[in-house]
Amino acid sequence: MRSIRAKMLIWFGLTLGLLMTGFGFTIYSNVEGTVVPLTQDLGQEILKARSAEIGRLIQGYLNEVKTIASRDLIRSGDVEAIGKDLVKRRPAINPDFEMLFFANVQGRFVTSQEGSSGNVSDRGYWKAVMEKGQTHAISDPLVSKATGESIFVVASVVTNEKGARVGLVGATVLLKTLSHITEAIHIGESGAGWVVDSSGLVVAHPNPALPMKLNLLQSSAVGYRGLEEIGQRIVKAEPGQGNFVRPDGTRLVTLFSPIPNTPGWTFGIVLQRSELMERPEQLMRLIVWLMAGMLAIVLLVIIALSRKITAPVLLLKEGVNIVSTGKLDHRLDIRTGDEIQELADAFNRMTTDLREYIKNLTETTAAKERIQSELKVATDIQASLLPRLFPAFPDRPELDIFASMDSAKEVGGDFYDFFFIDQDNLCFLIADVAGKGVPAALYMMVAKTLLKSEGQRLGAPDQILSYVNKVLASDNDSCMFATVFCAILDVRSGEVRFANAGHNPPLLIDSQGTRYLVLKAGFVLGPMPDTIYQTERFTLQPGDTLFLYTDGVTEATNSADELYGETRLLNALRNGPKDELAQMIHHIRAEVSRHADGAPQSDDVTMMALRYRGAVTDV
Repeated sequence: MRSIRAKMLIWFGLTLGLLMTGFGFTIYSNVEGTVVPLTQDLGQEILKARSAEIGRLIQGYLNEVKTIASRDLIRSGDVEAIGKDLVKRRPAINPDFEMLFFANVQGRFVTSQEGSSGNVSDRGYWKAVMEKGQTHAISDPLVSKATGESIFVVASVVTNEKGARVGLVGATVLLKTLSHITEAIHIGESGAGWVVDSSGLVVAHPNPALPMKLNLLQSSAVGYRGLEEIGQRIVKAEPGQGNFVRPDGTRLVTLFSPIPNTPGWTFGIVLQRSELMERPEQLMRLIVWLMAGMLAIVLLVIIALSRKITAPVLLLKEGVNIVSTGKLDHRLDIRTGDEIQELADAFNRMTTDLREYIKNLTETTAAKERIQSELKVATDIQASLLPRLFPAFPDRPELDIFASMDSAKEVGGDFYDFFFIDQDNLCFLIADVAGKGVPAALYMMVAKTLLKSEGQRLGAPDQILSYVNKVLASDNDSCMFATVFCAILDVRSGEVRFANAGHNPPLLIDSQGTRYLVLKAGFVLGPMPDTIYQTERFTLQPGDTLFLYTDGVTEATNSADELYGETRLLNALRNGPKDELAQMIHHIRAEVSRHADGAPQSDDVTMMALRYRGAVTDV
């Protein structure tokens, strides 16, 4: 077995060596991944500023042309007079303009250069203004019919006093103007700018061999790699960045953005990728040397510290072995004045706390088992209070009844009951006590006992609820309450007298279908002693079924907190079994569980179904 000192040298030395090596590569990658994006972000800001500058410049050209188009002489449409005026004003025009020209509705044009004329009706900018109805147009780069220079045209419509179009005024701008702007852009030593039109053609670049000659969409044919993909994004007017390789093998990074106020032009900047990594590589070499020195120092420190650490650690090991045999009264006496001593002190406190914890755990476990046993007894007692034998009245062919109750906890607050008051009248009820657990169960037992005793004594639903409410309301400091639906069925006539204390409306299944009964809500039992309840009536026909439930059915939720709801209950009864009451209730319980889809039951689920078969006739 190796000593701690040897393991520390192996583990820490080897681990630190590997970590520092990995750390070096990570730093290099992160430096590259940080410096390059930072440079690209800086370039993007410059790019946006230059794009906006070019856009403002072209907008200025357009505004100047619009001003000229508003002059009275131009609006007259007199080609000869306009031509003379343009020649006369030539010295005063914008120096960025190669020339000004006017073209009438037939396309005939005259320029600020004397003797220069022709027809531009085939030009896209003329068609845009004169045929498509645009107020102005900016052309893609083209060759001037007057001078043969590479230009683009900024044109504005000319209308007469009546608003009719009489022609257009245009200014030709040399593409060299844009190249001058790109020449002024510098990022590092190799950064440069360029302008590309909507077809992918380079129209401005510091390198005079590229403007009007290189089309990005056809660049692979002349040796560029990756530039066509960038060109496809540019012609779609998408901003962004990309990498490509020149024919000479130079790797470049380009950032590009559409130019406002242009017909789909894009401005971009290009930078050599190698220029980005010069400083990161210098930083990396420095980091490697620093890490090697750090590793050597750490190894020397490990050798020195391992000697001091080993002795107290062995004492700790011995103490752990002793405690593991069950001798929790063992204590360590280590005085190193550092974390090892603190660990030893913590170890001593742990053994003391562990002894106390084991003692408390033993007592708590016994108490919990006693409580669980008592809750099991309470569950059995509560279940025994509810009628559970079915058929409940095998000797009474006038009716059939079935009920079930599933508690959300060991004991619950829902309950139901049914019993004959006399030979011909069956009292049945369903109730829901607010809350869950032991408090609700205690309140449930009191309420159920009162309802049954007073039901047998009073025999009228409104009187039963009123009396029980008065008893419950007295000394009700905790403000507990219960909702109750209490009814009495006359088995001879099928008449049902009922009173409601804030409970959910039952459903009636008869020859007309399945529907909710409309009844008065009433106030819950318990909070107010003087509450008055009213008896209502309806009559069951032979074969009719009454379905009662608590809100644990309709308010059952799934993991998305979606309620089961009254509509689902109504549809489940309509589409479920109707012949056997037990099957009906089991079907609804299964539907509620399927809706919950594994979500925990949040409330007691109680249901009762009563079917009236009709009075027994003597033979």
